[in-house]
Amino acid sequence: MHAYLMSPPPRGWKIRGAANYKSKGRPAVSPRKAFGEWLELADAVEAAGGKVAVVEPSDEPLLTGMMYTANAGWLLRAGSAPAFRLANVSVAHRKDERPLLRRALEAAGFAVEEARTVWEGQADMCHLADRVVLTYGVRSVRESVDEVAAALPPGLPYHGARLRDPFFHGDTCMDPLPAPKGPVWLVFPGAFASREEYEAARRFAAQSAEPIEIDEADALAYACNSLPVGEELLMPTGLSAKLRETLRAQGLRLRELDFEELFGKGGGGPRCLVNELRGLPQAPAPLAYASLRPALAGRLESYPQKSP
Repeated sequence: MHAYLMSPPPRGWKIRGAANYKSKGRPAVSPRKAFGEWLELADAVEAAGGKVAVVEPSDEPLLTGMMYTANAGWLLRAGSAPAFRLANVSVAHRKDERPLLRRALEAAGFAVEEARTVWEGQADMCHLADRVVLTYGVRSVRESVDEVAAALPPGLPYHGARLRDPFFHGDTCMDPLPAPKGPVWLVFPGAFASREEYEAARRFAAQSAEPIEIDEADALAYACNSLPVGEELLMPTGLSAKLRETLRAQGLRLRELDFEELFGKGGGGPRCLVNELRGLPQAPAPLAYASLRPALAGRLESYPQKSP
């Protein structure tokens, strides 16, 4: 089990960039309900055995996308001297997240470096047990594959795969699940730029996990954004009964969470809302959710029911 980096929505949360298929209509949102959804996910991660590390949000400048911490970057190194590589996101309204993340992580004892190419972090890294699929083509650029690959542990196999819109990150169409009955790779074939791209990725992933293909409806409902924590799978509501039964047959305990605001309007599900700090068993003390939760929960009523 390891720690998960999370950041709550700011008090002034609203749809700004409208950069995905859920948010492009700029729906009205409820910051209070969004914060409640975030608290429920953080509680669920900890209840399943994970440890949450919290980076505080910002209302000035207003950073409406920072809660999707899968795009924060990637933990390069754990241990006594952890190092984190910050992403270089493609969307303009999220550019100001990097300085705040740097300050918070450095204050918690991390060494921090920054990506050079446009790369949207762990969201474009599908970590299987002994290999990783690096995705690009919608947000992250092709050159990011080479940059990230150069920082992987020596000898770790990797494969670059190109995606197509609206599957803007790898975590919208692939999900590595360490299920009790054996590792599986949940995947939507239609998310890849071509059939050839998919078949190459499948051959690579199948060396480490059993591929389970899903249909487009479940993919757009963010089945592949479900988050495994221990033997529990934290997932959005609305997935098909057939898929839920398939997942249960793998020995997974399913827990459905309501993400009407954060996914239904903002376009980010459970995996989007965390950054897995693999190899780091505990949250750094200054960021530990267990100690920060009372103060965080105490803010809930101060959040507006509707965005201005």
